[in-house]
Amino acid sequence: MNLKIRRGVIAALVITTFVLSACAAATPTEDPAIKITQIAATIQAEFTQNAALTPSATATSEPTATPTLAPPTPTVEVTETTPTATVRVDPQGSVADKAVYSADVTIPDGTIVKPGSTVVKTWAIKNIGETTWKTAYRLSYLDGLKDAKEALYVHLPNEVKPALTVNVTVVFTAPSEPGTYYSYWRLVNGDG
Repeated sequence: MNLKIRRGVIAALVITTFVLSACAAATPTEDPAIKITQIAATIQAEFTQNAALTPSATATSEPTATPTLAPPTPTVEVTETTPTATVRVDPQGSVADKAVYSADVTIPDGTIVKPGSTVVKTWAIKNIGETTWKTAYRLSYLDGLKDAKEALYVHLPNEVKPALTVNVTVVFTAPSEPGTYYSYWRLVNGDG
């Protein structure tokens, strides 16, 4: 009997459990409009929070016109200078006829002399070619100041073998107006 009572008590407990669980309140269904309102409120709160963190604009002053200075007038300083002659080696020459400027022997470039004075300019020129320069070779005027007392060319004073140097001199009269002057010359062989 004990077994029958036990079975009855267990059956009663199971039925009571089912009945009680059926009597519990049902899970409420959410209204979708309420859910949308909650989402909108959350987004609005985030915007408000971000706006509070963003620095406010500072007032800036309007730009004012700045006076513009007129560009300076270029000035040229004239000093008492003499022509500075430069020897140019003709790059079109043959391999046999090659020269290189070695040095200013008398008056270095940039030397200041009195206007109208006589200037004796001497250059040292080295034969780096394969042929001996004859006295028909000459220093010939190329460009710049032409006021040389001699013709526009000066013959070599002597023959110049390869690897040797020769001094060539041109005599100028310095211009009467102070300033910076240049005279360019080049070495030319006997054939021109």
